[in-house]
Amino acid sequence: MSLPVPHRQSIAEFVIFFNIGFDDIDTKNIEELHDAFVKKLSKYSHDKLKGTGLALMLRANVDFLIRKWGTREGWKESEEFLIGVKEHFSATGEEFMVDRAQKFLRELPFKHEQWVSTNERWRELVESYLSDSYVDHWWKDLS
Repeated sequence: MSLPVPHRQSIAEFVIFFNIGFDDIDTKNIEELHDAFVKKLSKYSHDKLKGTGLALMLRANVDFLIRKWGTREGWKESEEFLIGVKEHFSATGEEFMVDRAQKFLRELPFKHEQWVSTNERWRELVESYLSDSYVDHWWKDLS
């Protein structure tokens, strides 16, 4: 499954920041973050138990992220949040943050369409190689 670079980076960042076991990845170097993330995951490719755990952890993380950004409800929530951010920073006089919120609001429809497409590709993967039955069969296959 090939995803747009920003989506791959968003997924890697989300998993790294919200899960234990990724503390050794340099999060300040955003350009190399995705490669470091993939390298970390590949480290466990020959360990069936840890590989299974990683697959399930990734599936849960990406499902959460996709529900936020790859659905109409998630984007409506994002829009409401950004409107609130814009209003908050307008009241505090922080124009830089108001401009950022406005920029994100303008980009929202385009980004929504991209994430809907990513959601569709993700669902195909979950229904095949990341399905419960496939993961269960994979880790029990001792060959």
